[in-house]
Amino acid sequence: MFINFNLGSTPGINNGLAILSSILKNGGHETGAIFLSEEMGYDFDLRRIEKDITVFRPDVIGFSFMEPQFKYAQALARDVRRYYDGMLICGGPHPTMDPEGALSADGVDVVCVGEGEDAMLELVERMSRGEECTDIRNLWFKRGRGEPIKNRLRPFKDISFLPPEDKEIFDLKTLLPLKNYQLEVSVGRGCAYKCSYCINDTYLGRYKELCDGRIGAKDYIRLKNADTTIAEIRNVVRKHPEVRKISFIDDNLLSYPGFAEGFFRKYKDEIGLPFMCNANPLSFNSKTARLLKDAGCDDVRFGLESGSERVKRDVMNRPMSNKRVSEAFRYARDGGLMTSSFNMIGLPTETAEEVMDTMRLNADIAPDTVKVMTFYPFKNTPIYELCREGGLIDHGRKDALDNYDTSTCLKFSAPHRLFLEKVQVAFNWYINSLLDTDAAPFYKKAVDEIDGMDRAVWRKFDFDEADKELSEKMKKRNFQHYVKFCNRSLAVKSTSKHLR
Repeated sequence: MFINFNLGSTPGINNGLAILSSILKNGGHETGAIFLSEEMGYDFDLRRIEKDITVFRPDVIGFSFMEPQFKYAQALARDVRRYYDGMLICGGPHPTMDPEGALSADGVDVVCVGEGEDAMLELVERMSRGEECTDIRNLWFKRGRGEPIKNRLRPFKDISFLPPEDKEIFDLKTLLPLKNYQLEVSVGRGCAYKCSYCINDTYLGRYKELCDGRIGAKDYIRLKNADTTIAEIRNVVRKHPEVRKISFIDDNLLSYPGFAEGFFRKYKDEIGLPFMCNANPLSFNSKTARLLKDAGCDDVRFGLESGSERVKRDVMNRPMSNKRVSEAFRYARDGGLMTSSFNMIGLPTETAEEVMDTMRLNADIAPDTVKVMTFYPFKNTPIYELCREGGLIDHGRKDALDNYDTSTCLKFSAPHRLFLEKVQVAFNWYINSLLDTDAAPFYKKAVDEIDGMDRAVWRKFDFDEADKELSEKMKKRNFQHYVKFCNRSLAVKSTSKHLR
C-alpha cells in the first residue's frame, strides 16, 4: 500500500510510485494507493486511513514524500503502529536526501535511498519466501537502538527496460480536472545542471559515495524506451479520453537531441495530442522552437527563476543573462508556441528590489502563464548548506510549512517576510501593475493598497475575491492582464489559449 503525501500543496502524479506499482504488479504482487490531498478529497483523516489500510491488509506500507510533508509522515507512522505490525518503508526525495532523519522516525522500519525499482521488488520477493532482507542494496534498516544497517547502492538502472508506469494507481478522474486535464509524463531521469537549490547534485554525489565502481553524470542521465513511453501515454488516454494535453515534466526535454526527433515523430503519429515541455533558455533557439512546433508542442516552459542576474549567478548557481532569457521567449513566440515561466522569490540575500526585478522581467517578456514559488531550503542541497552556515533558517517556521508557495522560512526581517507573503499571494497583481497595457494603472492602485497594509489588515484581506472582482472589470474592458489559474501559484494571461 503506497501512501503519497500532498497535503496543503498542489497535487500531481507521483511518477516514482507509478513505476514501482508497475514493477510490483508485473512480479505478481498487489498494489494500492492512498493519495493524501485535500484537493483530491482525502485530508489527513487518521481514522479513514486506518480503515483503508485495514481493508487492504498490506504486508508492506510505502510512504513517499518531499521534505515539507515529513511531519505528516512522522505523525502517520506513529499512528499506524496502533493497528499495523507489518513493514513500513519510506522513499522519495526527502528520505534519499536525509535517510538518517527519515529512518529515525518512530514506526519506520526501512528507508529506500535512491532508485527503488529493483530494491522494492527484491524486498517483497524475499519477504514472500520468508528470507532475510537486511542486506538488500539501496535499503537502510533500523536496528533497535543500535546503528542502522546502511547498505550500499546498486548502480543507476538502465531505465530503457522499464515497463509503462501504472498511472491508474491514482484516482485520475479526480486528479486530471485539477491539472486542467494535463497528463504528466517523464521520458528520462537525471539533469546535467548543478543549480544550488535542486537535489540533483547531492543525489548524484550520494551515488558516487555509496556505489561500488565509478559513477558519473553520464550514468545519471538516462532515457526510457520511446515505445514504452508512447504505450504509457496511450494506456491512459484510452481510459481517459478527457486528457487534453501531455505535460512532459523532464527538466529539459531538449537535452536529449538524438532521442527527441525520433520520439517526436512517433508521438505525433501515435498520440497526436498537444504537449508542453520544459526547456533551458540557454539552449533554446529558432531551430528548437520549430522542432517543438512541428511535433505538436503548444507550450514551452522556461526556468526564469529570478530577474536578478546577481541572484541567479551568486546564489542559485544558474548564471544566465536576462537578455538571453528574453531571447528564448521571443524564439518561442515567433515559432508559434505559448510560453510559461517558473520563478522563485525569497532567496537568501535577495532584496525587495530584486524580487521586483523578477516581476519586471515577467512583465517585459509576458509569458502565457507565470508560476511563482517561495524558496524552500531542501535539506543537504548546496543552498541549504549556505543557509545553514549563515544561520539563515528559522527552523520553527520551516517545520510549520507543508509547501513552498505560501511563505518563507528564512530569517528575514518582519517587514520583508510580509512583503514576500504579499508578492507570493498577489504576484499577478504586481506583474499586471508593470505591464504596458491599459490594465496597469488599475493594478498599480491595487498594489499600492496592499503594500500599505500592516500584517493584521493583510491577513483579513480576501485576495481571491478581490482578484476575481478586479479581473472581471478588466475582462469587460478587454484589458489584457494575468489572472490566477488552476492553483494559487499559477497565473495565466487573460488572452491565452489556456483559458479557451
